[in-house]
Amino acid sequence: MKTFAELDFPGRLIAVEGLDGSGKSTQIYLLKRWLESQGLKVYFSEWNSSELVKSATSKGKKRELLTPTTFSLIHATDFADRYERHLVPLLRAGYLVLCDRYIFTAFGRDVVRGCPPEWVRGIYSFAALPDLTFFFKADLEVSLKRILDGRAQLKYFEAGMDLRLSPDPHESFRIFQGRILEQYLALSTEFNFLVVNANEPVENQQAVVRKLVAQRVNLARFRCAERPARKTPPPPEKAVEPEETES
Repeated sequence: MKTFAELDFPGRLIAVEGLDGSGKSTQIYLLKRWLESQGLKVYFSEWNSSELVKSATSKGKKRELLTPTTFSLIHATDFADRYERHLVPLLRAGYLVLCDRYIFTAFGRDVVRGCPPEWVRGIYSFAALPDLTFFFKADLEVSLKRILDGRAQLKYFEAGMDLRLSPDPHESFRIFQGRILEQYLALSTEFNFLVVNANEPVENQQAVVRKLVAQRVNLARFRCAERPARKTPPPPEKAVEPEETES
């Protein structure tokens, strides 16, 4: 598998990965704002957002009808639709594309749910690799606390309750997300993830992300002609973590 840069696309794709509650969504949101403040061409895409399958996924989750295989195929359909209709065209047009989750989410979650690793990777074999992948590594208890600080209870699939790991949602979350964390750690070595300590304060993490992006991506080439950069980009800021779902 090659990156978009290795395939000679003029654009670049930056992805973020992490457990539910890791804070990755806040970090990519802050990165997007920072890049836009410099007048760069930026496009954002998130997991499970294709209009083609979004309603079907929602109905299946509410009725608890999704098997591991169905879950995997629905997410693969969602990704393929966004990949062909949004990601690839904009990368060809020279955009910086930011993805809140990429194929590695499926490599981790679907395998933990019991899908064969080779099969999961096979259905995503059409996709190129991101040019940069950040992995926000958070302790399980930190992730759990962040989720519960935002709402009263865990969601069914977020906690892995469909796998019957434990009747207690909190314990099921720890087991399920712990197994996903093991997958991410293996993937981080295989695919050279940029690992960020997600237990650190938001602004500290964002400073690391911005520095790495500036070092590894020629940002000047993505500037819109009609939008000059600000002389002083905004500093990393604190943000409320958006609700992260098992989606």
